[in-house]
Amino acid sequence: MQIFTKTRLVPLLCMLLVTACFVERQLNSPVLAQEAKPKPKAKLGTKEDAPPTSVRTETTTYDTWTVNCRDTSDGRIRKVCSATLPIVMTQQNQQVPLGAWIIGRNNDGALVSVVQTPQVNVGVLVSKGIELKLGNASPQTISYAACNPQRCEAILTMNDAVTRDMLTAANEAAVISFWRGDGERFSITLQSIKGIDKAISAIR
Repeated sequence: MQIFTKTRLVPLLCMLLVTACFVERQLNSPVLAQEAKPKPKAKLGTKEDAPPTSVRTETTTYDTWTVNCRDTSDGRIRKVCSATLPIVMTQQNQQVPLGAWIIGRNNDGALVSVVQTPQVNVGVLVSKGIELKLGNASPQTISYAACNPQRCEAILTMNDAVTRDMLTAANEAAVISFWRGDGERFSITLQSIKGIDKAISAIR
């Protein structure tokens, strides 16, 4: 039988005490690596996550006019339409785009004409606006609303009288005139605005 003296017994007790404390700590400490992690919850689909609804568009040509219509995404109104007539000038047997005549509705729902005229090297007399003559009707004076380095835009509200003149001149020529910075009158003749009656009808 092995006899433990006091000298050998004290270190042995200390070793047993340390071992017991270590085992107790291991049993009572959380084992993070073995803990079961909760599975992430699947996200429910929301309106923001849903793919955007496609907006249907259609383009129709009425002689010299092109009408573009698109459905609205909010559904408050059935569709939004505008009609465009390119304004071009023949120069050295080439068609040079100068702007466009656009008919549509403004934010208040009123029918308007937007007439674009080109910028010229000597500038444009914005204060004089433009003059639009349709066939044999009296010319309409339209004020400029905005300008950029390429062109200026004049906006005309199409009341019943203006709309009637446009419909009457559907098969005739139109002349758009504006004034350069040096005071010289500059006129652009549209040989035909045929189809404007159908274009206006499509927008209404």
